[in-house]
Amino acid sequence: MEDVAMANGIPEFLKNSIILQTFGVKYKHPCQEVQNVVIPPYISPENIQSTLRKSPINGQRDIFAFFRGKMEIHPKNISGRFYSKRVRTDILRKYGNDRRFYLKKHRFGGYQLEIVRSVFCLCPLGWAPWSPRLVESVALGCVPVIIADGIRLPFSSVVRWPEISLTVSEKDVGKVGEILEHVARTNLSIIQRNLWAPETKRALLYNVPMEEGDATWQVLSALSSIPSRSHQGVSSE
Repeated sequence: MEDVAMANGIPEFLKNSIILQTFGVKYKHPCQEVQNVVIPPYISPENIQSTLRKSPINGQRDIFAFFRGKMEIHPKNISGRFYSKRVRTDILRKYGNDRRFYLKKHRFGGYQLEIVRSVFCLCPLGWAPWSPRLVESVALGCVPVIIADGIRLPFSSVVRWPEISLTVSEKDVGKVGEILEHVARTNLSIIQRNLWAPETKRALLYNVPMEEGDATWQVLSALSSIPSRSHQGVSSE
């Protein structure tokens, strides 16, 4: 439905609002032609804590590179476009039989236990550049490997994304294995140490009640920094 959304643009009744949205891109896009704040998708803090408690491996990660999600051999849909711009398909074709990669296409309710076992978590685009797995990876200590050109990440003034994640361009998806091996040999321990900083995880999770520095706090902080003008309200998409 992205083509329809782009054709329609921002509804008139929202144009005097500040939109909180998980969809963030650096390039010009009709759906962002209004004041907006990019926020992380909601991930249950209780589920994160439960997963960390259940982890049987005492911090040892036996999966090198992990991805569970939609991957198609023939991803062209009825609109004539290709899901994930073929990135996920290319990952499956290139690394489907590679023992370093734990790639699964089917849903599994306990997938967070797989994340906590993994060193690197692949975060390729789908129809949109973002997905909840990005936040889950950070919260569970797995280095996110972002494969989504032009993505704008939430709370970049607080979360030091370049220090806790890897970014691979869509055109270089076939080199992911080499890139990860290089990082594993060089600065992986530094990235992992940055990833476990308490303030980083806190900034991406919505706590109830709100805690200083958490995602709700960051939303309010971002809103307070926007120059004052007459708004009809704040909308969350």
